[in-house]
Order: sequence, then C-alpha cells, then structure tokens
Amino acid sequence: MQTFLVPVDFSAASDNALHYAARLATLFKAKLVLFHAYMLPTPVSEVPYVMITADELQKENEKLIQNAASKITEQYQVETSCIVRIGIASDEVKAITKEQSIDLVVMGMKGAGGFEKIIGSTTTNVLRKVSTPVLIVPHDASYRPINIITYPSDFSYPVNASLYNALFEIAKQYGSHIHILNIQTSHSSREADLIAGKMALQTIFEGFKHSFFSREDASVTHGISKYLGQSNSDLLVMVAHKHSFFERIFSQSHTSAMAYETHIPMLVLPEH
Repeated sequence: MQTFLVPVDFSAASDNALHYAARLATLFKAKLVLFHAYMLPTPVSEVPYVMITADELQKENEKLIQNAASKITEQYQVETSCIVRIGIASDEVKAITKEQSIDLVVMGMKGAGGFEKIIGSTTTNVLRKVSTPVLIVPHDASYRPINIITYPSDFSYPVNASLYNALFEIAKQYGSHIHILNIQTSHSSREADLIAGKMALQTIFEGFKHSFFSREDASVTHGISKYLGQSNSDLLVMVAHKHSFFERIFSQSHTSAMAYETHIPMLVLPEH
C-alpha cells in the first residue's frame, strides 16, 4: 500500500484519524493525500448575509488543509499532498480513489449511537460507494501496533483471495496474528457449510499466522464485541458484501454500538 487518502473536515475525530493514518504511512512508507470537500453556502433571504465568493471559500479551505498537512509532514516526516473540492464528500472520495490510485481510505468515527451516527453519514456513504479498502478510526482510538486482528466470518459466501490483500499487507508489516471468528447463533449455517467455508479460508490464509475461533451468542454483534474485548484485538476486519454478514450486522442501528465498545479501528474490505 503506497497511497492513503484521508478525508478531513477539521473535527477532532478527523484529526485523530489523520494522525493514525500518518503512523501507518510511516510504517508503509506511504504518501498521504489529505482531502476536504465543501458546499457553497445557500443564503437565506430573511437573514442578513455577507456574501463570500467561491474563490475566497476555496482559498480559505486550501489554507486550512495545507496547514494540517504541514503539521503532519513535520511531525511524522511523511509525504503529503492536498485536494480541496466543491461537492458531496462521498462522491468526491470515490472519484479521487480512482484518479489517484488510492490503496486505502482512512476516516474518523464520531462516537456512540446508531451505525450512521457512530461513523457519520459521510463515512457510511463512502463505504457504500468506493471499491477501495476503508479504515475507520474511532475518535478516541490511540495508535498502537496491530498485533491481533479479528476477522468475523460466517463462512457463507464465495471467497476470493485478492479480497484480503489489504488485510494481508497489514498483517505482514506487523507480524499480526489473525483471529478468524465465527459466532454461532440459532440461525447459523449448517455444519457442512461451516466446514467447507473454513477449509476455503484455511487455504487462503496459509502463510499468515492465523487461528479459528468459535463462540456462541444470541447476537452476532454482541458476540463480536465481547470477543474483541477478551482477545485484546487491535483491529476488526469486515467484508462489505451486499446482502451479507456485514449488511446484516449493521442494518440495525441499535445493535451497532455494541461492536464499538472496545474502540478499535475497523478495516472494511470491499467485495468488488
């Protein structure tokens, strides 16, 4: 991984994700592309309004992001560049990932609440649109070496080895131990399907330190959250399949907060 895209909105959560990305970039010897999207303000006729031109707004945002980039470059000695555009953030992120050959998008996560409240609507939309791995960093997550990676799987979908490239690059850099976790509920797949899925992953993960773990729980999200705490995991990995495990877990906002009680980053791998 050589180029990381970090969308910034100058919030505390965004700043924390930027510093996390910088630490990763130092390890990978990667370049950081800082990006900020903004919309032109719409004047309200009843309210006195001091008109600011699009050019002035562009220059102000460029000044802010370049200042942030300079601080990161000075602190971490990593190469940075900046992009500022008018537009919807998630649409622009999608475009930039293609234009700049981005290997990883690093975004902040706001805090407690339903899934969209936890990570923010922009991040939610980015996950739905981009075909690049996305690393979501909680607002209160401090950087630490990624020694244990937990990858929950229900073994129910076709497996493509290239899907895990970002995961494997991280595991290789840190010498991580990958925990492949299966949460058994009353609605879990048949035993034969589980065995077949496990065998497929065993072949793909060969060459990396990994172990399989199985836990029983009435709720998959609760089971994952509980395991993350017990295992002292440093990174949660999910695969964003449509109509799949990932979708089922995060379609219900009231259960989503449980998956983040341990406040660790989550790497989302796109299926496409």
